[in-house]
Amino acid sequence: QRKIQADIRKFREQLSGQSLTGYSTLFQHILPPSFLQEIDTTQRQRAYGFIPVFWAWLGQIIEGNQSCTKSVSLIQSWYRSLKLPIPSSDTSAYCKRRQKLNPNSLQAIDQKIQNHLSRHIQECDLWREHELLSIDGTSIRLMDTVKNQLKYPQPAGQKKDCGFPVMGVVAVANHSHGGIVDTVKCQHQKHDARMAPQLLHTVKENDIMLGDRAFCTYEFTSRIVTERKGNFVMRLHQARHRKLDWRKGKKISSFERLVVWKKPKSQPPGSDLSREQWDVLPTQMTVRYIKMGYENRAGDKEMIVVVTSLLDPEKYPGEEVAALYAERWQIEVKFRDIKTTMGMEHFAVKSPEMAHLTLQMMLITHNLIRCIMQEAAYATGKPVHEMSFQGIRNVITSSHESFRNVAGKPILRKNHYEAFADNCTHHVLDIRPYRREPRAIKLRPKNYQLLTSSRKTFREIPHRGATRKTA
Repeated sequence: QRKIQADIRKFREQLSGQSLTGYSTLFQHILPPSFLQEIDTTQRQRAYGFIPVFWAWLGQIIEGNQSCTKSVSLIQSWYRSLKLPIPSSDTSAYCKRRQKLNPNSLQAIDQKIQNHLSRHIQECDLWREHELLSIDGTSIRLMDTVKNQLKYPQPAGQKKDCGFPVMGVVAVANHSHGGIVDTVKCQHQKHDARMAPQLLHTVKENDIMLGDRAFCTYEFTSRIVTERKGNFVMRLHQARHRKLDWRKGKKISSFERLVVWKKPKSQPPGSDLSREQWDVLPTQMTVRYIKMGYENRAGDKEMIVVVTSLLDPEKYPGEEVAALYAERWQIEVKFRDIKTTMGMEHFAVKSPEMAHLTLQMMLITHNLIRCIMQEAAYATGKPVHEMSFQGIRNVITSSHESFRNVAGKPILRKNHYEAFADNCTHHVLDIRPYRREPRAIKLRPKNYQLLTSSRKTFREIPHRGATRKTA
């Protein structure tokens, strides 16, 4: 009798580790249960072990940055279905366990997801056999706590107790598979170009880095070419644009020039290079200027100059390289998917350490959705950026519970996943080029006062906006 009970207990533990959630079954071809068990460093498996907390947190983010109560409810539902002891509804144990998640384990998970994305890159997602990367910065609002304010202070223009700490993030996205490759964190007032060198390791040989003019510095671009053997396409920095003389350099066409950049005489302030590393940089670098006209948001015609290390005009026509710079906007779309679509503009965390863990989990969740988008794009024969992030996210959140019924049943799971994948293929974006989309809000906000002092001293104006004119 005791042997049978021990076998049942062992079976339940194995089942709870491998098929506890619908998400674990849905994504098991990307994150196998055996892999998660290998990187699990916990010694004693309890209700809030590494695997259930990881999937609960992922579900919390993928379903629109829900509260911790939502995650605890998910865990209770999973344990109830497996006839295991149901944990308490109190969220404190779950929140404490989240704080103890090993960042190295989360990094290993993210790396495995990125390896899956890299292996399945389509030829149509490459540009002339080059992978495209883009770099840009964004910011995330945190809870107003003392720890967060010390690490990531609020903007200087806001009064004390009237603002929120802001964490700056500089990220690199891979356009060829749609995932976020890596990020660095900093205070929001720190310039993005100063953090960019920390992301040079994301550039592989023959990759093309896209960036706006903030990143078009001699130090960063020369290191892309010399250290990483990559290339870049960026907008000309405003300081060089002010001194631009189109008569200088070697003429290629009426809108193209080859220009020699010389290394600055002194190392720029804020550079993370040592004096020896700065001296190793090449004394000069040949780049190609491409003049491109465009229409701004006001409808006026303007001109910008694109700089690139792709010097061969026959292999890389100027019109195509100039159009390639417009692809940089894809990283802005990815930031919108993460912050607006998934509701991650604000992290409800009380410490910088939890903000860093939340950022890791946010990128894992985003890249997992990109894996499904990549599979759908392959099935439809379309580029991955033409698949709808929100549409496929909706399919995932509405279908994950049904995968619990096929856990541990490979054939049924395969058939169920094929139907799920077919549903994802129908969510394709309606591409509308040249459509004017002004940055304006139609919905009027409520007429509340602004918080201009601390909550303890703030006094509301009574009946403000509540009076109406008589007819």
